[in-house]
Amino acid sequence: MIMRLLYETGMRVGELAELKIGDFDLENSEITIQQAKRHKEGRKVPLVSDYTKMMVKEYIGSRKNKRDFFLVSNKRTPLSRRQIERLVAKYGETVGIDKDKCHPHVLRHTHAVYALKSGVDLRTLQQNLGHSSIEVTAIYLTLDIDDRKQVYEDHPLPELMEPDDPFLMHKAHRANVTYSFESQ
Repeated sequence: MIMRLLYETGMRVGELAELKIGDFDLENSEITIQQAKRHKEGRKVPLVSDYTKMMVKEYIGSRKNKRDFFLVSNKRTPLSRRQIERLVAKYGETVGIDKDKCHPHVLRHTHAVYALKSGVDLRTLQQNLGHSSIEVTAIYLTLDIDDRKQVYEDHPLPELMEPDDPFLMHKAHRANVTYSFESQ
C-alpha cells in the first residue's frame, strides 16, 4: 500500500509519514497533505484508484481517531520517514530491484513522468506535486532517447519523408528557391 500511495499520488515520503487518518476523504477520492512543503494550508491530491481506496479503508480498519497517524507500526507508533524508506528498499530487493534504485523519490519521479506521458498537463502536475514553480515541474519534460525516437517516428519531419536521401531533398529544395539580393 505504501508503494501504491507514493506512486499514485506523487507525494513525498515525508508527507506520507505525516498523514493522519482524517486526511483521507475516500468519498471524494482525495487526500489532504497537511504537512505539505511550502503550503501552509496543505494541498489536496487525487486518489482515484478504487483498489487503493479499498486498501486504505481496510488498513484504517476500526481506528476512529482522525488525528491518529495513518501509517503505524505493529506497536501502533507512527512510521518515520526512514522506516518507510527501508520498507520501500526491502520490497524492491524482494522483487529484484537494485537497492540504490528503489527509493520513495523514484516513485514520485515515475508518477510525474507517466502522468505527463499520459497527457496530464504541466500545471495540474505542478499542483499535484506541490512545486512552487512550473520550472521545477518542467524538469520532468526531459524525455529519454527512446521517447524522443517515438515522437519522431509518430511525427516525421516532412522533408525527410521523401526522398529517402536528405541531401537530394536539400538539393531539390535549393533548385526551387530564388534569392533576391536587391537592396530596398
